[in-house]
Amino acid sequence: MAKNERRIVFAVGLALLAVFTFTDLQISMAVATKPVWARVFEVVGEIPFTTLTIAACAMLVRFRTRKNPVLGALCVVGAGALFALCSLMGGFMTYNYLTDNLGALPGFWIAVFALLMAAAGIGIACAVPAENRSKALRYAAVALLYFVLVIVIMNSIKTVWGRMRFREMTAPLEQFTRWYQIVPRGGFNNIYASFPSGHSMNSAGVILLMLLPPMIPALRGREKLLHACVYVWCAVVGISRVFMGAHFASDVTVGILLSLTIFEVLRAVFYRAERTAQP
Repeated sequence: MAKNERRIVFAVGLALLAVFTFTDLQISMAVATKPVWARVFEVVGEIPFTTLTIAACAMLVRFRTRKNPVLGALCVVGAGALFALCSLMGGFMTYNYLTDNLGALPGFWIAVFALLMAAAGIGIACAVPAENRSKALRYAAVALLYFVLVIVIMNSIKTVWGRMRFREMTAPLEQFTRWYQIVPRGGFNNIYASFPSGHSMNSAGVILLMLLPPMIPALRGREKLLHACVYVWCAVVGISRVFMGAHFASDVTVGILLSLTIFEVLRAVFYRAERTAQP
């Protein structure tokens, strides 16, 4: 993000958080009806981030060093293992959300979803011209670190915070806690994993799209469209989590802001020269 864009995004996010601090429960009580469209986004909301991470693994394999055969082989093994792991994670994730909403499904769908995401990731990696090798490797480093940090930070906070999900409440007026209240529950428990929203943190990972135009010629000149897609996706997935009763609006807002912050820090480290040139 450019400086002005970043200021606007975080200013709007913090302003919304201030509002949701006092309206969280009322909003959830009014909209948490689990409509069909929200169920759809529960299934697909995290797929783009996973696919873009799979693409990073594919880039590491494709652009591995050719000068040192041993190092190249180690890169293929390591990145290949990550490629398979991320693909399987995506397959299991999609399968689990589908079964939650549709009921039992044959297990082979896990492989189908994993293969589809793997194919999409390979397609993105293959769209990068050979001369953009260094850009692809830099993207891969950012994407993989981003993916890992989101998972670690998200689950660490969930474990400590202990905020109860709205859909698990039997007496909302008594069980509700505000987002800034820490309620230790003695470890991770999905019932008390409302803060922050994991779906929102992962959906915000679609911001990796903003790193693709400099290395994929077909995307050049479409930066504004990609930026719009990123923010619309974050908003729609985030809103869907409130409608599902899985999270409060403040959980969603913090999740998105936290994910974008992680991305901006990594981008500052790996794209320092480009960021210095931005207005």
